[in-house]
Amino acid sequence: MNQIIKKLMTGVLISVLSVSMFGCSNSNTSNNGKDDATSVERPYYVKDVDEVTGKLTCYTTMEETQQEVVRELWNKYYPNCELELQADSVGTLATRIRSDESTDCDVLLGGQFAADGDMYHDILRPYTAACDDEQLYHDEAGYITYYDVQVMCLCVNEELEQELGLDIQGYEDLLDPALEGKIILAAPDSTSSGWRQLQTILATMGDSFNDEKSWEYIEKLIPSTFSTTSSKDVFNLVSNGEYVVGLSYESSVAAIIKDGAPIRIVYMEEGNTAMPGGVAIVKSAPNPTAAEAMVDLISSAEFQDARDQASAGRPSNGKAELFDLPDQEDLNIVELDYDYLQKNREDIINRWNELYTELT
Repeated sequence: MNQIIKKLMTGVLISVLSVSMFGCSNSNTSNNGKDDATSVERPYYVKDVDEVTGKLTCYTTMEETQQEVVRELWNKYYPNCELELQADSVGTLATRIRSDESTDCDVLLGGQFAADGDMYHDILRPYTAACDDEQLYHDEAGYITYYDVQVMCLCVNEELEQELGLDIQGYEDLLDPALEGKIILAAPDSTSSGWRQLQTILATMGDSFNDEKSWEYIEKLIPSTFSTTSSKDVFNLVSNGEYVVGLSYESSVAAIIKDGAPIRIVYMEEGNTAMPGGVAIVKSAPNPTAAEAMVDLISSAEFQDARDQASAGRPSNGKAELFDLPDQEDLNIVELDYDYLQKNREDIINRWNELYTELT
């Protein structure tokens, strides 16, 4: 019932936002003067409706409420183009694109971050989005259009936490013996959230990034954890009561809390990290015009406001707003060296994997 109500509220919200807010819109554009049911006022980042037809397939890491926001806005502006959304972790989605030469995927939506370097360049093509000038973050290589700023968190099942007599406020609390076997995390070699959590631990649990003190913490943490290859398993299984704590990312956890999940979000008292993530066009996209239209829409303040208010997230468009989330200034953000992460990713993840095999 919560999901039905949520979807109805999302539809109403988007209808209101579409009338009152266009972010970077140009109010003089229209649908070629058409006065039928599909004629709507179109901001400058929206292509002509007749140009965008056929089918658009997006592989996405977005949770369901965010997908609904994408679908509502897409159908509003592009009723002649069928949208298909397929959700999974970015590692799984990228592998699917690489292994299937006949893939129908046009857009990879989510899971691509500033520290990834050229990790996905072999399956993507560069594109500059319509609202690029409004973005606070830019991909220097030109492949990714950012729409989200991701900070990390713990998701805690409140009832199970209370049963154990715990008050979990950060990473150090995860070492409590009562949590042995009751912590879930995503594998850093196959999920973006797992890699981002590993970055954050290395940035906040030592005296300097990736020092031995931070790895000593990891050695203590690993034996109490279960690793999954799906980012969404983390918050879903904590919500279902199968685990007490999950190491996750803010937007999806905040979103399912809005939907009534019996969990709370914890911003680690030791500190946090922030990183922009985004969307890109697949190199072999069978519908490149529609793919460009999707990236343009995702770059807009209109989409980012609708997504963030209906679900949760931190926008990358400077004209968008922040809804129901704490300011980054209050999260003790530790700056990351993206170049270092790009160059040392393999070594860091290999060390994690070796420890995980040894200690579990």
